Amino acid sequence: MILEGIDPKILNKLKEKVQKELIQKEKETLEYWMNELIKVYQKNHQTLAEFKADIRKYIDRMKNRLEVIKTKGF
Repeated sequence: MILEGIDPKILNKLKEKVQKELIQKEKETLEYWMNELIKVYQKNHQTLAEFKADIRKYIDRMKNRLEVIKTKGF
């Protein structure tokens, strides 16, 4: 394996850096989708059907994004 020759201290720092970056990305993603949900929540829906339609749009956007990620192989 390629990482066998790397100093353990450097390897730990790399692992820590990657972990921090992953957490930061997850935080940004959650904040984005939470803000999108807040917009739906704050909208003055007149009927349950309007509310459900907005939620359906949100669900479709998330499905589309997941599909893009899956097709890229991530």
